[in-house]
Amino acid sequence: MENVSINHVHESEQAGKKVREKKNEWLFVNPYLIVGIVGASFCFSWFFSIILTSNFLYSEIEDVRLYQALHIVFAAALFAAYFLVWRLSGFFQRHRGLLLFISLACGLASAVPDAGPASVRDAVLSLRTVCAGVGVASLATLWIEFLCVHLKDQVRVAIASIFVLSFVWYAGVILVDVRFSPFVVLSFVLISCTVYFFLRKRFALMDAMPSIDAKESDSRLLITWKPSLLTVMGSVAQGFVLYWLLQAESYVPMAPFLLEGVSLVVVLLLLVDSLKSFAIKESFIRKLFLPVLAACILTFLFIPEEWRYVPCLLAFGFSLLPYSSAIFATCEHIVRCDLSSIRAFSWARLYAAVGLLIGLGSGWLAFTSEVFGSITLPVFVVVIVMFFILVSTTLSTKSYYPGEDEPGQRIARIGGDGEILYEHVVEHAVDGKKYFQQKCDAIAERYSLTNRQTEVLHLLAKGRNAAYIQKQLVISQHTAKAHIYSIYKKTETHSQQDLMDLVENYELDGE
Repeated sequence: MENVSINHVHESEQAGKKVREKKNEWLFVNPYLIVGIVGASFCFSWFFSIILTSNFLYSEIEDVRLYQALHIVFAAALFAAYFLVWRLSGFFQRHRGLLLFISLACGLASAVPDAGPASVRDAVLSLRTVCAGVGVASLATLWIEFLCVHLKDQVRVAIASIFVLSFVWYAGVILVDVRFSPFVVLSFVLISCTVYFFLRKRFALMDAMPSIDAKESDSRLLITWKPSLLTVMGSVAQGFVLYWLLQAESYVPMAPFLLEGVSLVVVLLLLVDSLKSFAIKESFIRKLFLPVLAACILTFLFIPEEWRYVPCLLAFGFSLLPYSSAIFATCEHIVRCDLSSIRAFSWARLYAAVGLLIGLGSGWLAFTSEVFGSITLPVFVVVIVMFFILVSTTLSTKSYYPGEDEPGQRIARIGGDGEILYEHVVEHAVDGKKYFQQKCDAIAERYSLTNRQTEVLHLLAKGRNAAYIQKQLVISQHTAKAHIYSIYKKTETHSQQDLMDLVENYELDGE
């Protein structure tokens, strides 16, 4: 036993030397993770600076309707990019550097200034629009994977922090002279891509980013069509009111600042709630957001045109709640069920892109066209409101996202072969994690495991392999295997599955 301890100290020193160039100091606050959160915030600032700006990509075009039409093209590009990333998720898990290169190349291409005759400029502008959508989708997918893999239980707080920082950076776009706005947006792209590349080179745990088989990930996917429908509806409302807000900027000079202010207040509220009470849950938002959004859109029938931006501002601000909630829930689901982050996130964002595309398209038809003559706008308002009411009344009151389990529901964990195993029935989801940890600690005490072996036991019982344990605990592969062998010997188990069965079937005192 003393020899094992001596070897452990010696090998830990050797491991420390090996990662000298890729530091991984897990302090109270890990500086690399803080850098990652800041880098991801610039990616989302890139998205907001495009989707919330009427002067699309800051080109010299006088017709506002063309800018609005390009927003529809941007939403379509988002959908196409997320679809391709989802279909090729296994490939991109093995070639994340390529996805980063695509993001950077598309970001630079979208910043190319206008040149040549008008016909050429229009074609180039359309191409820049597509590049912007592909670049945003690719880079956002990489950053969400980073957050899910490395922050786990803190992923909700991290994303809320990113949204707050994103709108802080976006304020720079609307405050600077319009001539310099393209350079500010370009800096978002360059900073975000550079930070991700820096972390790939310097952050040791980036080497341990998992590659999860697509079929295995899909088999554990628990989100059904119902929350996906809610995501679509929230994005439809967002796109519909956003179309009018883009038009309102032409006669309400303060519209961009009001939109920034309302959005910043909402995301700050989400951050405070994530740190304090966590009262703004998916189930709470779902009860309110469809009726509130429907009420805001319905006012279009009763107020003058010059005042329509007011309910649009309220509706857009409120739509950020379901938008954020969907991302929170997706990331928590990825963490809990050990999914492929690239595949699960891109799949979930497909629905948001579809909703945004439908909403912007509906706005174009309602506010710009006369497909139904003089009653075009009332027709679209009534159709959208009735659709919101129909969806709201047909869905039950239960939560559809993993992470808000109802009392008495079984808590799922993933077995070594990817199968879903269920633990003891507990009152709340947070109790399930605590209950699992208590069983591991009780087994460690019963079989006289050391503190380090107890840490290894917790990871083994979750289905982690030796390579993952080595990276997570910053130890050598030999030391990780030595601890695993000792645990098997002390607990009289012969495989990881035996150990997982031992933890699953272990009964705590008082049960």
